[in-house]
Amino acid sequence: MIDIVLLFFIAAAIIVTGILANILFKRTGWPEILFLIFIGILLGPVLNIFSKNDIIPFLPLISTFTLLIVLFQGGMELNLSELKEGGLRSIFQTIAYFAAGLIFVTMFTYFILGWQLIDGLLLGSMICTTGQVVIVPLAKKIGVQNQTAVLLCMESVIGSIICIVFFFAFLTAKLNGTFDYIAIVTSISAEFAVGIAIGVGMAIPWLRVLSALENSELGYIATLGCVILCYAVSEILRGSGALAVLSFGVILGNDKWVLRTLRMSRSPSSFSEVKTYLMRFQTELSFILRAFFFVALGLIFDVSLSSVSVGLSIGVPIVLLLLLARYLVVSVSTWRCPMSSDRNVIIGMFALGLTPALLSFILLQYDLPNAYLFSIIVTNITIITAVITSISALFCKRSKKKRC
Repeated sequence: MIDIVLLFFIAAAIIVTGILANILFKRTGWPEILFLIFIGILLGPVLNIFSKNDIIPFLPLISTFTLLIVLFQGGMELNLSELKEGGLRSIFQTIAYFAAGLIFVTMFTYFILGWQLIDGLLLGSMICTTGQVVIVPLAKKIGVQNQTAVLLCMESVIGSIICIVFFFAFLTAKLNGTFDYIAIVTSISAEFAVGIAIGVGMAIPWLRVLSALENSELGYIATLGCVILCYAVSEILRGSGALAVLSFGVILGNDKWVLRTLRMSRSPSSFSEVKTYLMRFQTELSFILRAFFFVALGLIFDVSLSSVSVGLSIGVPIVLLLLLARYLVVSVSTWRCPMSSDRNVIIGMFALGLTPALLSFILLQYDLPNAYLFSIIVTNITIITAVITSISALFCKRSKKKRC
């Protein structure tokens, strides 16, 4: 009974904290994740009101469920027609930034810190992305041109998906204790094929089910149930549950294009309403989960001088390497493009979001030797990149006012 009461109390505290952080963001312009992490540090290691041991038992279930929500929502937000028409630049920037950042981070941890190669790849796969929860609101606040806002939004969505996929591939190699390139590529290819096949294979018939549920109020709940089933089936069949859920979301998010391509004349008339319910439900759920994870990052943070020193000594150089990677990639992606006027803003918009925090918690489930070190590093990088991004947005906003 005590555990249940404690759980309810923690949930209520996190929801209230998330709301207050959101209000502060709207008034100050500083990302809410900074407030959430600070509150977590204050309530946890500073005042000792909550212990990290109160949070860790709930992490496995919540982390997996959050992963499903992030991937499903990311899939539904991937508009295939937009990717075909104007998303090639976004795809290039996302993949190039991830690849360059992964190489830089891995080289730094391998040659300078003396880590194992797989550990560097794991860390790099967690942080070489941008956070939609920080980037998109700030981009709207400073009023960048629409093309730039679309690029930043698509980069954060696609980047989170790429990070999750590669993270689990490297984690599998780490758990197996081998780093055979051929075996990894073969395993990833097999998992990808099975996961995509299951996701697409379940999504297309589900469009028909939604058509039959046009008069039902439970269409969106049934869809979430199908998403969970999709993940479970893929994992049982040794496929990538993450890719299965992503593929499921992509098909449902692009239902008109899919039905037209497959020449399925009858479209689910209620699906637009179902998608509205889904996105509304996921927005509220994502808010709660986002608040939980950033507060939890603060709760498990070690504020001892030695821990902070180690985190900063690793985090600061990595942030500089990510800035270098971003400068090189953005210089190419905006070359001879109207977005070149926003080049400095795009370079500075590289704050981490929910995905790295989520992946750092998933790492804790496997009781790996450096799991807590990864969480400390991710927390430091999240704070530093959020501050740099906020300052970049502030300078951009002031420069735009001067031009006017």
